[in-house]
Amino acid sequence: MKLTIKNLGKIESCQLELNNLTILVGDNNSGKTYVTYSTYGALKYWRDFINYNNFKDVEQKIKSDGQIVLNQAEIVLLVDKCIKSESDKFKRRIRDLFNDKEKIFENASVKIEFDKPKQFEDCERKIRIGENISFEGSIKNNSLTIFFKNSSKEELSDSMIRNIVGDLFSILVFDSIFPDPTIITAERLGISLFYKELDERRNSMIEGLQKLDEKDESIHPIELIMNMSAYYATPIRDHIAFTRNLDNIKKNQTDLDISYPAEIIKEILGAEFKKENKQDIRFYTKNKKNNRFDIPLYLASSSARCIVDIYFYLKHVAKKSDVLIIDEPESHLTLRNQRLMAKLIAAIVNLDIRVFITTHSDFLIKELNNLVLLSNDFTGKNEWLSKNKKFYNSLDKIDKNLISVYQATNGTLTAMKITNKGIEIPFFDEEINSLFHTSSDLDYFIE
Repeated sequence: MKLTIKNLGKIESCQLELNNLTILVGDNNSGKTYVTYSTYGALKYWRDFINYNNFKDVEQKIKSDGQIVLNQAEIVLLVDKCIKSESDKFKRRIRDLFNDKEKIFENASVKIEFDKPKQFEDCERKIRIGENISFEGSIKNNSLTIFFKNSSKEELSDSMIRNIVGDLFSILVFDSIFPDPTIITAERLGISLFYKELDERRNSMIEGLQKLDEKDESIHPIELIMNMSAYYATPIRDHIAFTRNLDNIKKNQTDLDISYPAEIIKEILGAEFKKENKQDIRFYTKNKKNNRFDIPLYLASSSARCIVDIYFYLKHVAKKSDVLIIDEPESHLTLRNQRLMAKLIAAIVNLDIRVFITTHSDFLIKELNNLVLLSNDFTGKNEWLSKNKKFYNSLDKIDKNLISVYQATNGTLTAMKITNKGIEIPFFDEEINSLFHTSSDLDYFIE
């Protein structure tokens, strides 16, 4: 999938194509967060790019016959008609996405391009309205069928039928194309620290508002709560919602084998996470004689609070083809742990989960380069792995073709070169060379 972003803050115009691992680098205030949030928004609100008016014929057929059957050619034709690469609806949404109350992003736009499907996966979906109205859709052998059942006396409007049919068609046809995004923002340290206090204050506020005189219409409790919740940009609000919803999230279990990523997380932290019933998230060790502990998350190290959401995502939410967006994954990590974070990112990518990161860490990039090198076959590789088995094993690798790197500069994004020896990023190399050059000069004069 390719995105074109224009007139968005520091970004005048840029293009990026999502890969299995997409990396954004660049100076502070170069537009990386704008690009990251726009990418998340386009993935979350992809239905904004569907033109529902083009489902009118389908709507009329279903309304008159109670069902419709489309063959492969008819599905492809409808796909071509209903998808828009640019959306006025999403253009209006951008301001809400960033909580832009000053209309700074009024002229911003995002365009999406992707290969339209010609083959369609078998699947089934159902949309119910109350107990008596349902729309059932399925794809089997590249044929799409939608049934409409209404056993009530209530009549649905043409526009409602059209929107429901459009939603059902979009879910059946496009759901496998547009991956589910999860975002872990740079604000995660504060979110993990204060989410419980925020919940307690919200509950106290609701209780207080409920005690207001019902005749006093000057304050509407729901409106007040919604205004408060809209203070943050959508990605931050969604990240807060993820953390606050862990009680429900932990009821699910991923189908993926996350044993190796979990092992890396444990190596970074030297401990594990747990959440039981309505209790706080706990940070604890087990089977450890010395320095054994079991403490609430808010008393844990900043590194633990920065990784906790990655852990719970992997354990309870992750599925193939997802997009996991991590803003500055190296945050609050030592240099050694930044290298381990690179291994963790590669391990997640190797689970067929797409990862999108922004980073300022040269160490993380250089470790990714090592993993690119380890994806090559070369004489003496097994011996080298045996010699360095304390830090590397055969799972530590990532194919260079799975990586795309962009540098934000001068209002655009520039694609970085990637070879079988890794990623070339002048932005990092120039600063490192300058630092060593200065050190060498000063050392020479002192000597």
